[in-house]
Amino acid sequence: MHELYISDLDGTLLNSKGKLSTFSLQQLNQLISAGLNFTIATARSWDSTQPIIKGLDLQLPVVLYNGVLVYDPVQKENVAQNFIPKSDVKILFDLCQINQLEPIVFTLDTANQPSAFYKQISNSHMATYINTRIAQKDKRFKEVKDFTKAKQEHTITLITIGEFDALARLKSEVEKQTSLEVHFAEDVYYKSAYWLEFTALNSTKASGIEYLKQTFNPEKTIVFGDNLNDIPMFEVADEAYATANAREELKQLATGIIGHCDDDAVVKFITSKI
Repeated sequence: MHELYISDLDGTLLNSKGKLSTFSLQQLNQLISAGLNFTIATARSWDSTQPIIKGLDLQLPVVLYNGVLVYDPVQKENVAQNFIPKSDVKILFDLCQINQLEPIVFTLDTANQPSAFYKQISNSHMATYINTRIAQKDKRFKEVKDFTKAKQEHTITLITIGEFDALARLKSEVEKQTSLEVHFAEDVYYKSAYWLEFTALNSTKASGIEYLKQTFNPEKTIVFGDNLNDIPMFEVADEAYATANAREELKQLATGIIGHCDDDAVVKFITSKI
């Protein structure tokens, strides 16, 4: 494999409305058909990703949940996974309760069936997220009286959505008691809404990229991103390009800056390179 291209979704390959444009879809399919080695690395699950990229003829494994899972869309199976240890799951639940924050817990059961458990909706940002997913007929989301069933399954990630100060306190307390990966950032689409996300140690986009590199042995790995969770990916790539709308911290690490996500910048850049 000569070159492997890997793109983030939200704010990068997708436009600011969270859509894959018809132009990008058609161009990518033509390029893939002609031999382009292309895949995605996203914080999303496959259930969330698949409707957005419907029609995109991906042939290579994709990195999901910021690196917790690597999923083969052709064989329809996870080829790599890294779950949160049960001891750390208990700490997360305890600290969420102490800080009066409502978690959403993403799990896989023994049959690899995914769920997203939540007990109650505690703020408007959480409501927007969950209600949007339910409206999209996302079957993972389950309102429960307690998290007993969630604790019995493999924990992919635990997230909380809310105001900055409350989440910052939880972040600090979790970091003192665990070695989990932490992603804390403002929502790409809903400003003033913050996401705090916990995954297992070494579950980052970098770990997903390293799996792909070891599996396919490309001569060069080229990545695209816009947000803080793309930093690990940028650090292990041969070339890393930030969109014009990217966070300044990411731009500082980039090989170069490409166009805005609303201008099909990733696909136009790849087309210009091959």
